[in-house]
Amino acid sequence: MKHLRSVTALMALLSILGAGALAASAQQPVNLPFSTLSQGTAWYVYGATIAGLLRQTLPAGSNVDVKPFSGGVGNAKLVARNETPLGLSFTVTNRWASEGKEAYDTKIENLRGLVGGLDTYYLVALATKKLDVSSLTDIKARKVPVKLYTLPVGSLGEFGARQLLREYGLTYADLKSQGGSVAHVGYKVIVDGIKDGHGDLLIAVITPKHPSITEIATFTDVKFLPLEPERIKGLAALGYSPETMPADTFKNQTQPVATVGFPTVLITNRDLPEPVAYTVTKTVIENKEALVRGHAGLAEFDPRTAWQPARVGLPLHPGAERAYREKGWMK
Repeated sequence: MKHLRSVTALMALLSILGAGALAASAQQPVNLPFSTLSQGTAWYVYGATIAGLLRQTLPAGSNVDVKPFSGGVGNAKLVARNETPLGLSFTVTNRWASEGKEAYDTKIENLRGLVGGLDTYYLVALATKKLDVSSLTDIKARKVPVKLYTLPVGSLGEFGARQLLREYGLTYADLKSQGGSVAHVGYKVIVDGIKDGHGDLLIAVITPKHPSITEIATFTDVKFLPLEPERIKGLAALGYSPETMPADTFKNQTQPVATVGFPTVLITNRDLPEPVAYTVTKTVIENKEALVRGHAGLAEFDPRTAWQPARVGLPLHPGAERAYREKGWMK
């Protein structure tokens, strides 16, 4: 009996010591590089907004360094290598990464989710009305010499452009052979180039209220090209979800646009300390109003469902799981 009491007392002591160690580790300053995308993108604004909140809740002396790279494809690789312990990603790229397909040559098994369903992104083709096309089908059928912009390689916008063109039987080489051009550049160049007539087609992934797309749609005569049902079906087989971008999402866009979509996810890796993952998750899910003030594209974010597999596409980090269970949202 005395032995049993001793064991019980020892277990209680270890529990107290463990909790103390956890609390102590939670108080140590941390440095968290945070991969987003280039300046002028919604993701960069998301990152800056989240970083501002984290600087108030992480231990004193902590730093969250928002990086203007690498995008929906590249960020998963940076996070997996722990070059940036935090990153923004997409459900669709998370699944590709964990399965080692499409944009990834091998499985990336150490990625973990923190907060999913931050918004809704759409894969879109945006053409100037001067180009006089109603579908990407016209470009192939009429051999239209288009001047295509995408974001840099490493972003889902660029990879998605290749996938979308492939659905229509086109490649970058085909566009060039038809007298066109292809440039992988940042939004500052894209916005100015479309305004000035140096580009007439943009394929990108965008969210409502996207600042650069808003500028393009406001000051240039453009239209969003809807995707045909068979093209949507083909993209859905890759992990995209059929979506409709509502009318008036952008200025002068009077018709809904049939396309595919996916949400943004805040990700990390399994090496991030549990207290830090907990604090990061708790900070984000408790500050929706501040997030929306930072960028209106986050208005659809529902913290109560941010843990759900369909909104994350990865296993949750244990620290994130603790935050959701404490709220009673995850049973």
